[in-house]
Amino acid sequence: MFLAKQHQLEEKLQQWQEIAGAKMQVEYKLAYSGHKVYAITLSDFSVPRENKTALYVAQPHAHEPATTAGIIDVIEQLLTGKDLAGNPTRLDIEQIMARTLVTFNPIGNPHGRENAPYLFWDGTKVSNQRFSCLICGEDPEFPGQMWNRLDQFDTRQGKIPDPIGIIYEPIDAYHYVEPNRSQLSTYFQLFHHMDAQYHYQYWLDLHQMEFENSPAQCVNFLPLEESPAEELKPENLAWAQDITDAWQAAGYVAEAPIPLPYGGIQAEYFIRNWKEIDQRMHRINVEVKNNAIDFPPQQQMAAEALAIKTTLDRLVR
Repeated sequence: MFLAKQHQLEEKLQQWQEIAGAKMQVEYKLAYSGHKVYAITLSDFSVPRENKTALYVAQPHAHEPATTAGIIDVIEQLLTGKDLAGNPTRLDIEQIMARTLVTFNPIGNPHGRENAPYLFWDGTKVSNQRFSCLICGEDPEFPGQMWNRLDQFDTRQGKIPDPIGIIYEPIDAYHYVEPNRSQLSTYFQLFHHMDAQYHYQYWLDLHQMEFENSPAQCVNFLPLEESPAEELKPENLAWAQDITDAWQAAGYVAEAPIPLPYGGIQAEYFIRNWKEIDQRMHRINVEVKNNAIDFPPQQQMAAEALAIKTTLDRLVR
């Protein structure tokens, strides 16, 4: 079962609310598009916050649906004791609830996700070049080529794609943002709202990439070298290595963790939006292969779920 659309999440959320009792709290920010961007928090709330480690698990991108599917599968395990396929979980639910507080944002850009033409990307429907045009939009001056990747833009200024790529979120009638590159996004607004309550110590940011011309199926990216506080770097690396080891044990081709390989304007976006966060909390970017026939959607979902489960194991061991 692969659940990644907004209506699928909301159907599951209704089921969870009927069984979760006091173990789950749900909040949301209403996006300009009218969609709810959810924060689903699980914990034993009778245990004081100071006795727990707080983890934020989120995904910002509409074209990376296995991140959502993996989150939904893990929430299902924590609340029912079984995964979506009905198999018993190996997670120590009692310890996780007692010793951690975990907030999930399963769909960071529901507007973009609902405009995606497919539930998942398996490498059979579109080439990676066409996929890039669906993500960022097709350059109106160079048909068949991807348009710019921007932190934000105004549709009244210059030529823009038609349609606009699904990576972008509209924040008013004229402005669009890429959620993890602009503090104006609902993705970031929701985080700051939740962080004011729970003061997270870890952020697991879930992504997918195409790994074109590479045998890799999974990799963890650490923050840019200049972004995190020095005292946080060893734990970031150890955490990323734990997930890498788990992937390799599961038979996935997983590369060693490295700092985020961006330069130029993309690196500037990340420093601008993430450095303050990276200075005070642990954070890594999970990347799992997307749009490839050698890594089908169920494996994509399983690899994302494994990254979350390995993180939970680490926090309670």
